[in-house]
Amino acid sequence: MSNIRKLDRRAVFKSLAKRLSTLDNFLYATDEIMGFDHSKDCELQYYGEKIIALTEVARQTLREKMGVSLLMICPEEHVPYKAAYCKLLIWIRRRRSAFPTHIDDRINSLLDNINHNMVVRTRGIDPRAQLGIEELLIVKKPRAACDNSVETAAVSSTRELYTSCSETGASFSSKAVCSRILYESPTL
Repeated sequence: MSNIRKLDRRAVFKSLAKRLSTLDNFLYATDEIMGFDHSKDCELQYYGEKIIALTEVARQTLREKMGVSLLMICPEEHVPYKAAYCKLLIWIRRRRSAFPTHIDDRINSLLDNINHNMVVRTRGIDPRAQLGIEELLIVKKPRAACDNSVETAAVSSTRELYTSCSETGASFSSKAVCSRILYESPTL
């Protein structure tokens, strides 16, 4: 039985929402939602509202525990949770056309967190790079020329770090990012 058919049952939906409401089972629950990635567009159209509702539960949980903004770094122990949530948002953004249009405002609200190009480094750490998700390092919409140079420099720096970690066979973990850029002076 596919995840889509399971989500059709009220008890399964409630169980998944409950697991998303605590950090103890958060990662397993987000993985289960990501299983819908292989669904057809028509299935996402039908069940999209439930998937978005579950994503809103995940956002609320992280807001209460650590914050979900890409402008804030988070403690090392929270990185996996924030990364899982951001991967879920990236998937929703990628498959957005498959979701019903009547929930566009809710989707926009969720995606606002990852659809901006601002890069703010705190103690030399770029919160986007801290998560180790390559899709977050790419600036999608260039800003005015004066803003571009700051953003491009920050994104280029994180891309170079990602490339150097990949070439040496090291994993692109937040520890690598933190150790590499710890001694840089904070920039905006």
